[in-house]
Amino acid sequence: MRCLKKAGFALVLITFMVMLVLSGCGSNTSKATGDQVKTPAGTEKSVFKVGLLVPNTINDGGWSTEGYEGLKKLEKDMGVEGSYMEVKSPSDVVEGFTDYGNKGYNIVFGHSYDYQDAAKRVAPQFPKTIFITSGGTTIMDNVSPIYFQMEQAVYLMGVVAANWTKTGKVGAIGSTNMPAITKTLKAFTQGVKDTNPKVEVVTTYLGTQTDVGKGREAALAMINSGVDFFWVSANAAGQGVYEAVEQNKSKGIKTFGAYSRASAKYPDTVVADAMLDMGNAFEMVAKQVKDGTWKPGTINVGVKEDVVKFLWNEKMYPSIPQNVKDAFEKAKSDLTAGKIKIDIGAY
Repeated sequence: MRCLKKAGFALVLITFMVMLVLSGCGSNTSKATGDQVKTPAGTEKSVFKVGLLVPNTINDGGWSTEGYEGLKKLEKDMGVEGSYMEVKSPSDVVEGFTDYGNKGYNIVFGHSYDYQDAAKRVAPQFPKTIFITSGGTTIMDNVSPIYFQMEQAVYLMGVVAANWTKTGKVGAIGSTNMPAITKTLKAFTQGVKDTNPKVEVVTTYLGTQTDVGKGREAALAMINSGVDFFWVSANAAGQGVYEAVEQNKSKGIKTFGAYSRASAKYPDTVVADAMLDMGNAFEMVAKQVKDGTWKPGTINVGVKEDVVKFLWNEKMYPSIPQNVKDAFEKAKSDLTAGKIKIDIGAY
């Protein structure tokens, strides 16, 4: 009888252990390890990671905001794991690139022309990470620039300004004298001069991308000298120009939006917006990197790629003189047909 009890107990114990083993084998619990997710079958799913460095706050309403929106589009459309860094000093660029490289990011977008030196310095340490700069000429095995043909939209703004100005004097304000900025001021000037050589174009650089006060002062000085139309490419400092124009709208002063829908905030003074769809540009690169077809080289994007856009202020459009609209359409047609060559100088 005692032997039977022992045998019964052993049978129960063995059955219990078998159930535990079977339970463990049938588990569908996944465990994250680093940047990969391991499944019970031993398969792994890589996480595609994209980093972004911007020169100002992502709330600057311009260049940095557009870059951030591009990153959000990648997160939404491609399911990437995104991260961004607001650069405060040149050393931050090297630090940011290095940090993303150490963390195994697949792509890092350095959203400024002047980040290419840092990319050149850091990239060789992280051959599996692709570094893309917004503008520049540096090309290496894992470094390439995106060339945004923003001058196409800005040229057309010059055409509009030359046809609409009442004073015969327009202004172009840039943040700093670097190619990514100067090319738009040159395109605006060419658009004006190709349309009416007699119109005077006053150009100035603020020497800052962040000082709103300097932007306001520069615009007010130009307004006092007779300027009635503005193109501005000055990142956060450009807000000062919009404010100065808004304060003087009763005088008929107008401007154009740069890299954002400034017309939404200033519907009475911003005629049209020059926009870049960063999401389309970033996504084009990310897809190539992800499917293994990416190759180093300058990445040209413009109107054809649905990245560069000229968008009229819908509220103001009905009141825009017909001759201005006609001149715009003619210039746009010629530009698309390749009849107009925009000279931006050395880049």
